[in-house]
Amino acid sequence: MRISFFILVSILLVQSIRCQTKQSRSFLLRDEGKSQLSLVDLGSAKNSWHQSVPKGRDLQLVVNDLVLIGTENGYEERSIKTGKLVSRVDGFPGTIAARRLKNKNTILVGLNWQDKEGITLIELDKSGGVVSTINYPGFDYARLVRETPKGTFLITSNQLVIEGNREGEIIWKAQIGGRENPHAWQAIRLTDGRTIVAGGYGGSIQVFNNKSTLVRAFCGPEEERGNFYSGLQILQNGNIVVTNWQGHGPDQGNLGTQLLEFSPEGKLIWSWNQDPNYFSSLQGVIILDGLNTGKLHVENEAGVLTPVD
Repeated sequence: MRISFFILVSILLVQSIRCQTKQSRSFLLRDEGKSQLSLVDLGSAKNSWHQSVPKGRDLQLVVNDLVLIGTENGYEERSIKTGKLVSRVDGFPGTIAARRLKNKNTILVGLNWQDKEGITLIELDKSGGVVSTINYPGFDYARLVRETPKGTFLITSNQLVIEGNREGEIIWKAQIGGRENPHAWQAIRLTDGRTIVAGGYGGSIQVFNNKSTLVRAFCGPEEERGNFYSGLQILQNGNIVVTNWQGHGPDQGNLGTQLLEFSPEGKLIWSWNQDPNYFSSLQGVIILDGLNTGKLHVENEAGVLTPVD
């Protein structure tokens, strides 16, 4: 009986620690509806801030406590502590998204861009100079890009997720499903060949194998069902955090629960309901707990954000 009691106490203690961890979480949010970047610190509200930013997509931890955001003209780097602008590269109008690579260069995504048809990636060095251009013709849409562990690029293109190499060849693709106009937003590749996709208007997380077959799909319970799953992050424990975007404009904050966390099996285990006084429509997230904000982070073989030396 005493053993059972101590087991029960241990379980309750673990649950309490987990609860406290989530109640003290801090995270960066990109709010498309307000064109806003925010830091939310649930454990210490005085650390939270909100800053207006240019329109654009995606966000990423880079060196020296900076966060990189894509703009419609290139990208900006802003302080994680204050949100204030530190540097910008803005000579590339038509930019859709930006991402820092493992080699410390930056990839910009565009469509029918740089005098090329279809999806075009341009790679910039630290000074903003173009060092390479990659073109994937025949596509009419592009959103986010992720570098895979083997150095290829996953790009979301409406109902497709494509993987291309540096030679401009498409070496893999998958078509997402779901409700009308599912609209893939972000994809992450794992070393076992699976690809995790935020399904946009499909309102679900979708998982494909290396043969492009859908092997799993899940969404929240009906009261928190996804409207548009956009930016996602795989945590160290394998859980998936995703933003649940609600629509354009500054007055969407009363709609939906816009930050959700799922277990790898698809069970909703945590959510955060935005304050409409400060937020409208969330599109991107980085859970900061356990991350070294002084270093560049990219997804590793398990899809988890990992520092690059």
